[in-house]
Amino acid sequence: MARDKKLITNIDNSNLVDYPNGRIKDSTGAGDGTPVNEQIYGDIHEAFAKLMRLSDTPFSGLPDNELNSYQYIDAMRFLASKNDFITPLTSTAGVLVVSTKLGLVTENEHIICKSNIDFTTETNIKGSTGSTYPLTVLGSFKANEYVRLIKTASGVTLIRLSDSNNIDLVVNELLFLKKANQTEENAGAIDTVATTPLTNLVAFIKRVNGTDSPTYLATDLQNGIYPKEHFSIVAGLGASPVRNIGTAAGIDIASGSIGTSYAVTGDIVSATLIDKPVDGSTIRIVLSNTMTDSNYLPKMYIESLSTIIGNDNNQGYPVFKIINSTTFDISIQSFQSTIQNLKIHFEVKKL
Repeated sequence: MARDKKLITNIDNSNLVDYPNGRIKDSTGAGDGTPVNEQIYGDIHEAFAKLMRLSDTPFSGLPDNELNSYQYIDAMRFLASKNDFITPLTSTAGVLVVSTKLGLVTENEHIICKSNIDFTTETNIKGSTGSTYPLTVLGSFKANEYVRLIKTASGVTLIRLSDSNNIDLVVNELLFLKKANQTEENAGAIDTVATTPLTNLVAFIKRVNGTDSPTYLATDLQNGIYPKEHFSIVAGLGASPVRNIGTAAGIDIASGSIGTSYAVTGDIVSATLIDKPVDGSTIRIVLSNTMTDSNYLPKMYIESLSTIIGNDNNQGYPVFKIINSTTFDISIQSFQSTIQNLKIHFEVKKL
């Protein structure tokens, strides 16, 4: 236990704010000065002696000065900064060698070393004083890599450190997952790389919409991703195949002039007389809703608008001819010359 000079005889305790442990004072000639004895200076000398022992520095027996060097300063510098320098790590005759006094490294204290060699099978390490210690190595380090040296109760442990200098090598050696490139992602054949949002997106698109899609889309032979053709089929289930419904009225077969337009309703845009074969009429029907293609069926139902229904029942059933996806012609023939007033109902159905 160190001794507090404030409690020693003849100490100046008049200013304990600036000098909390008192201040040595001169003698006025009356023997009232601070005594020069072991009680005052013993702890100071013991502190310096301990520094010398901790730094394993033998006393030179010479006064400290610029010529002989300052051993106390060197001892303090060793203790204060021994872990601040990168210590080289080498190997000699199958034993790792570090240029520090391992005997002075306390338990759980650590030092950073830079290896000059690749670690192989070394099981011991020695410091600059020649003492050898059992060695434990965590991570098989390489030349020019850094390791952390930790003094333990049973010996020395070296731990491989990773930084920008060797991280790629460490990742590869330890099989840590790295980012897959696009070729690896597309192939999907290895499990030593990691997917990323970008590579996964590109591969997904390639398999759904791209050149690889036949392998992944559902067919009658395999399960798979839902293709657009199947979507169209399912979307159409329950939907009416009828695309256009309407009427054309005021028709008197075999009468009127070419170009006559009949009254229309619903999805019928126009009904126009385009030809008058013998005892008949050919009427062009234009639809509002375009059919998917020309493969459709116009169903026709004839309604009598005359006062006497018998005037409207002397015609043959009309025939039709598809022109395109919005246009078809009908041809209808009358068997007697009564004046007719017909209304034809249309229901145009996709086949």
